[in-house]
This record gives sequence, C-alpha cells and structure tokens, in this order.
Amino acid sequence: MGLAQFLQWNVSLFLLIFSRWAGMIMLAPVFGARGVPNMVKIGLTAGLSIIMYPLIQASNPQIPDALLLYAALVIKEVLVGLVIGLLSYFITAVIQGAGQLIDLQMGFTMGGEIDPFYGVQSAMMGNFQIILAIMLLLATNAHYYLIAAMVKSYAYIPLNPAGLTIGLDFIVNLISSVFSLSIQLALPVMGAMLIADIGVGLLSRAVPQLNIFSVIFPVKIIMGFVILMLSVPFFAQSVSHLFNTGMTWIFDLYKGWQQ
Repeated sequence: MGLAQFLQWNVSLFLLIFSRWAGMIMLAPVFGARGVPNMVKIGLTAGLSIIMYPLIQASNPQIPDALLLYAALVIKEVLVGLVIGLLSYFITAVIQGAGQLIDLQMGFTMGGEIDPFYGVQSAMMGNFQIILAIMLLLATNAHYYLIAAMVKSYAYIPLNPAGLTIGLDFIVNLISSVFSLSIQLALPVMGAMLIADIGVGLLSRAVPQLNIFSVIFPVKIIMGFVILMLSVPFFAQSVSHLFNTGMTWIFDLYKGWQQ
C-alpha cells in the first residue's frame, strides 16, 4: 500500500467514525440541545472520533474503493447514529408526553413554552420536568453511559456489515412503551385531578348556587402543584428508570441488528 492509498484509507475510516458520532450527537439529550453551539458539537464529535479511531483501526475494517459504495456507507453510518440518538431522545419524549397530560389536566394547554433544549413549543410542566431530568442526568454522569453505549455499538454493528434489519414488532413495542411510561409518570397528577373533579362535582350538587367554573380551575391548579411538589423527591427514581429503559432500548436495537 502506497502513501497515498494509506492516507486515503485512514481519512476514509475517520470520516466513517465521525459520521456515526455526528448522527448520535445531533439528536441525543444534552449533546443535541439547541443551546449548545454547533462548533462545540463538531468539536465534541471530532474529539470522540479521534479517541475511537485507534480502536476501530485495529480491527482493520474493509472500506470500499468505489465512490458510490463509500457514500452509501457514510449515509448508513449517519443513519445508525441518528437511530441511536433518537432512542436516547425518547427518554425526554416520555417526560414531554407526561407534561402534556399534566398540562391537559391542570388547564395549562393554552400556555405552552419553548423547549430550551430543542427549540420547539412544549408543555409548561414538561419543560419543568425536562430541565430537572437533564440536571439529574448530568449530576449522575449518565451522559457517560450514553457515550459508552455508542462505543459498544461497534461491537454489534461494524462499519461495513452485510445488512441491517429490524423487526416491526420492535418499533411497535417502542412506541407503546413511550406512551405507557408517559402515562405512568403523569398518573399521580391525573389521579389528583380526578379526585378534584369528583370533589367539586359533589360540592356543586350540595350547593347548586355555586359557580363551578370559578372553583374547579383554581382547585385543580393548586392540587396539581401540590402533587408535583410532593413527587419531586421521587422524581430521581423515575428518571433513573427512564434512563435504564432507554439503554435497554438501545441494546435491544443492537442485538436485533446483529442477527
């Protein structure tokens, strides 16, 4: 192998590694936040790619010489990174879904806010819970486990695999898990709102002259905030469970692609 071919092979290998990490960082929580400057994201991607480069180079992967085959391989690496980042993003999607349900019960659906991490309109309670969850993940160094999961992806999904397949049942189970976890996270507030509705309904029957609309909304808001305040000490356990579930999703994806 001549010097030109040696340099071409190494540069091509680095671009493949860079492509997978770029896809993950684009969507992953914390790394893909809107407030993180693009230069920081590119620098982080390049730094992680440089660290991974000797490990991947030691396996001597086969890199096609044809331009179209290599371009297809780059696209495949970007898609692999995007899928991994999307699965980790579902952790925040669960919290956003729970926030939407809480806002619906508390009457805050007309007061959406801008999500500081992704720059989209989100539920007020969802924003509060996402910010709290991200702080907990950073405080417990959970983002390191996400990087470790990306490193592990090369053991299951090499740079030039024969093919990648994934069953429809995995996608269906994933979507159903996101919805069920969102409902479970919002259940305490939803239960309190149900009790408030029943209480105000009984009060309106006992006192027909009472204007129910002047009572129900303040009562539901107060009860919602009380339940949220009481559930904050247990929120860390919920975030830990969500993160562990997200890691399970990622490794289930790896095992499905490996088969």
